[in-house]
Amino acid sequence: MKTRSFLSLTACVLSLSLLLSGCSSLSGGAEAPSASQTEETQSSRAEGGGQENASKSASPEESSTPRDLSGLKFSILGDSISTFDGYIPTDYNIFYPGNGDISSVEKTWWWQVMDATGMELNANASSSNTTITGDSLDTTGSAPGCSTKRMIDLTPGDDGPAPDILIVFMGTNDFLRSVQLGTFTEPSPQDEGVVNDFCDAYELMIQKLNALYPNAEIYFCTLLETNAGDVDEYPQSYPATNKNGNTIGDFNAEIATIASAYSYPVIDVHNCGITYEKLEQYTSDGVHPNAEGAKLIAEYITNALLYY
Repeated sequence: MKTRSFLSLTACVLSLSLLLSGCSSLSGGAEAPSASQTEETQSSRAEGGGQENASKSASPEESSTPRDLSGLKFSILGDSISTFDGYIPTDYNIFYPGNGDISSVEKTWWWQVMDATGMELNANASSSNTTITGDSLDTTGSAPGCSTKRMIDLTPGDDGPAPDILIVFMGTNDFLRSVQLGTFTEPSPQDEGVVNDFCDAYELMIQKLNALYPNAEIYFCTLLETNAGDVDEYPQSYPATNKNGNTIGDFNAEIATIASAYSYPVIDVHNCGITYEKLEQYTSDGVHPNAEGAKLIAEYITNALLYY
């Protein structure tokens, strides 16, 4: 995968830092929206005027006839669960295949989705051990999900095509690190910089994705259960809680609320079959899916996309 020059990345960072004021240009060469256009787009999404049927959950088999997705460009914004060496930017943090039992890229959930739908990989901007919260202007491979860095890496190379379909599947590390969850009430502009509140960071991420990829179908995934003992005094009890007393369910509720407020569909991966009681069967460590767990995720997301 081509590595961006520091100059190019810096230009994108400076451009996107002015994104909400309508003074920048998009990395793909398209004219950036004006401030009024950006506000209209966000208002339209908040009022249910986004992509068709976007305000409802993208649950499997809502339609009896599967869509034809063959040939569409597919990008992923994720964490360790979606990594694989050689398929993410070279400065990103890798989990698979060095850890767990997903030994080949064909066993990853996202490869199985592409195989089942005929979509083609556009870019995989997944980096292990990363959160949604953090410094949105970070330019390293550990940059958070709300960062400009991660946004521009959703296209291949410096001038690659925008994705047709984009899956956002991250936030587990925010739960594990007990970041402040916050509470979303209504759409409001979010500032660039260090964002430590999960809801604010998630909304900033959505606003930037909305501005950069207005023609993409963007789906936001809920998080899987975990029994990670480092955040739970009683790791064998359900539900697991972090040091702030929040559960995965608390995070998922905010993810669904924020995405729906912007009229984006939510894929409830939490309901794919990897239950708290079956974490030993479907994960390698209570967090990362094994090959069997990745298959469940792939089947669920595939059905959600095909029958949406």
